[in-house]
Amino acid sequence: MSKSLSKTPFLKKGLIYTLLLSTLLIPCYLLVIWTQLAFFGEVNLYFSLITLILLVFVGFLSPKLRFRTEESFERALFKKQHNYRETLLRSSRDMVSIVDLQTITNNTVHTVGEALGVEKASLFLSDEIKGSFGLKASIGLDLDQFEESVLLRDDPLVTKLMENPEALVREKIEMDQNGQGEVTLTQRMGELEAEVTLPLISKEKLVGMLNLGHKEKKRMYSREDLEVLSMLANQAAIAIENARLYENLKQSQSIIQRADRLASLGQLTAGLAHEIRNPLVAIRTFTQLLPERYNDKEFREGFQATALKEVDRICGLVNNLLSFARPSTPKISKEDVNEIIEGISRILETEAKEKEVQTFRRLTPDLPEVFIDNEQIKQVSMNIILNAIQAIESSGVIEISTRLISNNESEQFVQIAIRDSGPGIPEDDLENIFNPFFTTKKEGSGLGLSISNQIIKEHNGHILVKSKVGFGTTFFINLPVAQPMNQEVETFTQALEEDSG
Repeated sequence: MSKSLSKTPFLKKGLIYTLLLSTLLIPCYLLVIWTQLAFFGEVNLYFSLITLILLVFVGFLSPKLRFRTEESFERALFKKQHNYRETLLRSSRDMVSIVDLQTITNNTVHTVGEALGVEKASLFLSDEIKGSFGLKASIGLDLDQFEESVLLRDDPLVTKLMENPEALVREKIEMDQNGQGEVTLTQRMGELEAEVTLPLISKEKLVGMLNLGHKEKKRMYSREDLEVLSMLANQAAIAIENARLYENLKQSQSIIQRADRLASLGQLTAGLAHEIRNPLVAIRTFTQLLPERYNDKEFREGFQATALKEVDRICGLVNNLLSFARPSTPKISKEDVNEIIEGISRILETEAKEKEVQTFRRLTPDLPEVFIDNEQIKQVSMNIILNAIQAIESSGVIEISTRLISNNESEQFVQIAIRDSGPGIPEDDLENIFNPFFTTKKEGSGLGLSISNQIIKEHNGHILVKSKVGFGTTFFINLPVAQPMNQEVETFTQALEEDSG
């Protein structure tokens, strides 16, 4: 049954070709026979057969030959036009994979400029908050003398494009102008040094405009030019909206990460207050005794050493907390993972002691440095260690270790392993622990592990989890040694997928 169905399209196509050729070739063949009889008084069998074969051959292959021949002639005679068209179409396809707004605008302007030989060009984008269109990229313009860096929404050019989102050609408007509105429009295009203005439309909304000056040698813009440029403008509008959505996504992630950091700090407040209070009590006691025992040299020297040590300890705790809580832009540099683990472990020691949890560190010396954001890896480490402490109901043990590992492809990773003696994670929950808002705790947002997983992915690393109910859980954080953190997502779609878990 399936074979007969698969053959049906071929049978239909063959039947159609046969009927078409019969309709066209039989009259032609009869005409050839009649012509022989009319001029020669007889029909030559070989000549008629060769003519029939030639007609069948031409009937089958002429369409393909025509298109190929036409394309070859076009490439040969109009090579420059063909090349610029290919450049613009390729650029329009490629730009949808870019998620950086400034890169999209710059690429659009420079690609059009180089392909068409445009001397001056500018690209304006809408700003919803300011209610205007701002200059984002340009070529050939003297920006010191170019005053029109912002266009308001009541600008004649903006109004025209909102009413009729089609390409505007200044010369054509000047020829057809029949009112003051058209005069004002051409004046505005002249002020922008634009011969053509293309709207950037996304979801039936004007998100920007592309202004192009004279082409090379001041040639006219052809209809084909405008068609290709309009296609490029449409793709640019889609890419710009994707880039803006991606920026909003990254900002939202940044806000959520900061909130998660502050939530972690909130859980440590009581313990850290106690940790700071102890050295202050010691300093206060020594200060009270100092007047009475000022002449005791041994006491003075001991007091000085103890006071300095305790003050340094307090300063270290406060600085660590401030750096962890302070919002910061991603800063990638070579870092020692062992130093990060040491710092976070000291901050969390008080929290662990309060639950009678012993912490052990087994850090491999001389590990290679890795390209990471120091603060983000601190956040990941704190999230997972805090989870381990909270998972242990009464007393227990947490072991934090580091080592160098390699995978099957010989890629090297610095691995941070955090093991706890808690109750373990049920197998049904393991596959969901990195999903946003998934939590088995009575308190908590369920975002900590999701954020941690996202951060490690952005560092080109990965997190693995092994757990057995009743025997505890181990988190393995693997950070690549050879390559720096990936700061651009390949596509906006991938970013959305990662954010959704």
